[in-house]
Amino acid sequence: MHLRHRPIRLVLTAVAAGVLAVGAPTVALASVTDPSATPATAPAAPSDSQWKQLAHIATTPSVLGVADSGTVLRVVAGTSAADKAKVREQLPAGTPTTVQDSRFSKDTLDKIRTAVTDRAWTGDADKYGVATSYDAATDKVTVYTDAPDSVTKPLTSAYPGDIDLQQARLEPQTSRFADAQPFWAGAALVGSVGALAGKCTAGFAVEQRATGHLYMTTAGHCYANLTHVYSRGQNGAFGNWVGQVTRRSQDLDTELMSGNTAKPYDSFMFTGGLAGSGASMFVHGTEVPDNGTKVCVSGSVSFNHCGHPISNSRFSICYTGGNTCIKDGKGFVYDQGGTNWPRYDNGQLTQPGDSGAPIYTTDDTESGAWIVGGHSGVVMQAGGPCHCSTEHMVGVNIAAITQDLGVEVITR
Repeated sequence: MHLRHRPIRLVLTAVAAGVLAVGAPTVALASVTDPSATPATAPAAPSDSQWKQLAHIATTPSVLGVADSGTVLRVVAGTSAADKAKVREQLPAGTPTTVQDSRFSKDTLDKIRTAVTDRAWTGDADKYGVATSYDAATDKVTVYTDAPDSVTKPLTSAYPGDIDLQQARLEPQTSRFADAQPFWAGAALVGSVGALAGKCTAGFAVEQRATGHLYMTTAGHCYANLTHVYSRGQNGAFGNWVGQVTRRSQDLDTELMSGNTAKPYDSFMFTGGLAGSGASMFVHGTEVPDNGTKVCVSGSVSFNHCGHPISNSRFSICYTGGNTCIKDGKGFVYDQGGTNWPRYDNGQLTQPGDSGAPIYTTDDTESGAWIVGGHSGVVMQAGGPCHCSTEHMVGVNIAAITQDLGVEVITR
């Protein structure tokens, strides 16, 4: 089991570096007290037609790229004076573009790009997203990633001064409504036609200790035993086959779906706050629910929302109208949370169809999740100081799920 620490949100501020054109004439700066001094004006940006010409020049074998401002065009290191002169002859008239040498040869630039996307610079690199591009203005390779400094340090150390790191969240064009094998936590589900064929949400991938067989969890009240479960589109349509319910505990409101391949499920989780978002995290470990811990939940109806404090870590319930329960204090209550002092109860609530959703905490990079439990339902409590009804969300303790069902959460 991976141990987690309290999340600390890191805010990184990027500072743009100024660029001095090579070979630019020396300009004497007028005194700020000189009334005759005329403020310098920025050169006009290239027009659309000029940009088309610059883009064509950029396909020349000796050219690495053009700065976004259009003011710098970089040629590969070691380009001859004659070849640079040919490039200058092609520049569109009236542009501020200067031809400057790069520190890179094409082979060196390709080597760095390959090293970045191979993600082999440290053992944990493949857990994070990366993207790379060449910036002609700074003559550096820009690397966009959600990895922390501890992970990227070996990369920047291998190429000192050549890489400009930018924090970014990289999202694939998939979503919880278009999932495919191997299926992820938080995906939208629908059961086959028949009893209990409603909307629910995939919980998290688990492995049976004795056999190594993989399962996906959801809430035990979602589907009857042996029900075939499919991914659900935004319009409610049936998608890919997710699995068949093969084990169901109505005393723990949890059930397991089984696939028919070696790896039907994986340790990733959809965390998008909108229907079409492909935002995700990897599952890195588990955390036992504790009073005061603020958790997130990622359902297929209310989507991903956070800031919900656990108010009761040992909770039992049997729902009205059926025999579905969470017994022996194996559930927990997590509240809306919010910003309205002193009640702090204007946060978001789960909705019907979120049943089974993963409840989790996150780490300081906001890319790894620790599973706290599976979402079960909502209980409404009347009375209290406000003489009103207050809704509380209910989850199933992850420790109870793993111990009672003999499974372990699949992590990265």
